[in-house]
Amino acid sequence: MLDQPKTGFRDWREYSQQELDDNYNQNSLVPDNSPYKERKIRESERARATLECILDVPYGPSRKEKLDIFPAARKGAPIQIFIHGGAWKSGNKSEVSYPAPVFHGAGANFVAVNFASVPEVMIEEQVRQCRAAIVWVYRNAASFGGDSDRIYISGHSSGGHVTGMMVVTDWEGVYDLPPDIIKGAAPVSGMFDLEPVRHSWRNSYVGLDEARARALSAIHHIPATRIPLVLAVGDGELTEFQRQTHTFAAAWRAAGQTCELIVVPGRNHFDMGADFGNPDSPVTQAILRQMRLA
Repeated sequence: MLDQPKTGFRDWREYSQQELDDNYNQNSLVPDNSPYKERKIRESERARATLECILDVPYGPSRKEKLDIFPAARKGAPIQIFIHGGAWKSGNKSEVSYPAPVFHGAGANFVAVNFASVPEVMIEEQVRQCRAAIVWVYRNAASFGGDSDRIYISGHSSGGHVTGMMVVTDWEGVYDLPPDIIKGAAPVSGMFDLEPVRHSWRNSYVGLDEARARALSAIHHIPATRIPLVLAVGDGELTEFQRQTHTFAAAWRAAGQTCELIVVPGRNHFDMGADFGNPDSPVTQAILRQMRLA
């Protein structure tokens, strides 16, 4: 595993349209990801059946704004909030209960966030909803035995992108909350600059223009507030996803922030998502260390 960001990646502007499209199409490397999804659903069902959980807790007015909460065994435990992926257009909280046993076993609360998908809403609304979820957790942590001063977040793929947007949020200016409401974050296999996404096939459904792409790119909004990150990607992932993580890690550190960069050998994009359910994976071990639980 490499802790220093790599340089020398090919500039995405040099790609042909087909090359760029392929670099933002997970099916170009893993044509059939259905076994991964089926396993996530199966393990999530098992988690809900075996752990205490509070399901479908509303954090906002719309029908999609719901949380699933898996309380820790002890009161006053830290909280891990997970933001699911799905290319911004699919996925839901019921598919991502599977990390709950890992965090419950380590002594933490686990919260899975549900939010609306594109094209029902734009990405900006997904970001707003996830911010609202974090605000709700902060204000209501005591109701499920959580410690509002120990909130950590993570997300995978497009959820990694949204996680990145959470850590660059002006919590004090916009929400009148402590600027360090998030004590640590782990955006995994995410996208932190949406300009290349805007030029790829994905723009057919996300519909970004230059200004919106920049506003939704965490790399352009790194805050002064100190927020330690775990940034992780598999070395079997698409080149652009690897570049995005390395480039963001370098930018985060250049701004004086701390970041642990993890490149996991032999793991593709879907492996990295599945690894949230493995207590011994490099990603979960790093997150538990970040939470001071390992």
